[in-house]
Amino acid sequence: MNPSKGPRPFNPVVVGMLLLTGCIQTTGGRVVSFEAQASGDPAVVTGSPLTFTTPRGFEVTLTRAQVTIGAMYLNQQNPQNYSLEESCIQEGIYSGEVRGGLTVDALSPQPQAFPVVGNGTDLPTRAAELWLTGGELLADDDDTVLLDVAGVATRGADSFPFEGQLTIGTNRIIPPRNPALPGSNPLCRQRIVSPIAFDTTLVEGSTVALIVDPRAWFVSVDFAELNKVTELPPLYRFTDDNESSAQPDKALYSALRSASGPYRFELR
Repeated sequence: MNPSKGPRPFNPVVVGMLLLTGCIQTTGGRVVSFEAQASGDPAVVTGSPLTFTTPRGFEVTLTRAQVTIGAMYLNQQNPQNYSLEESCIQEGIYSGEVRGGLTVDALSPQPQAFPVVGNGTDLPTRAAELWLTGGELLADDDDTVLLDVAGVATRGADSFPFEGQLTIGTNRIIPPRNPALPGSNPLCRQRIVSPIAFDTTLVEGSTVALIVDPRAWFVSVDFAELNKVTELPPLYRFTDDNESSAQPDKALYSALRSASGPYRFELR
């Protein structure tokens, strides 16, 4: 099996492939299938718009907040940091996988089902990871909009109508830190959000739920430093590349990829 591939319909043959290739370790555990869903945090969101105040003192009214998840993986281990030139795909550590994509409306508390059935084992899960892709994890480029946000931020008399669409393609390439290690900054690593705390054990017929708190994407954003793209009507926009040194662009992209804050998992 090649975990880097994108969404595909569920096929019972996949279970056998998992056993043969070692992506999911089954020694001492039984193979199970499970449903997968995602939603905005029901403790926070009731629908659009969502209004909240950030630690920087901005009152944000969020009218659009969507995140595209290419796949979800559950891990038997709690991976911390990839070592230099280590593969993004850690075969043998996965206890579960959902190999189908979903664009999650983070302003809706209603469960949104992933288009495929998840496969895994009943061995203990210690952490989870999200793959932010529109297709293949290892693709050289990907123009899929992974985060799509819009709203208005105000502080005092200042108002900042904003929008942003973030991707992870050639616009996010980071040169190798050492010419002798050409693979030390692979693009695939930027597409993996890990490790997300999730201590559980899968059971047949259960549901893995991804809960998204859209407020966490804006915790560190200084809207006053956003790039203004039009005067009438006024509009500010997040820049979608690593070339931008602006604080809001770096803060939003970092939050999209944060393993603590925006995302949590529940077993139902």
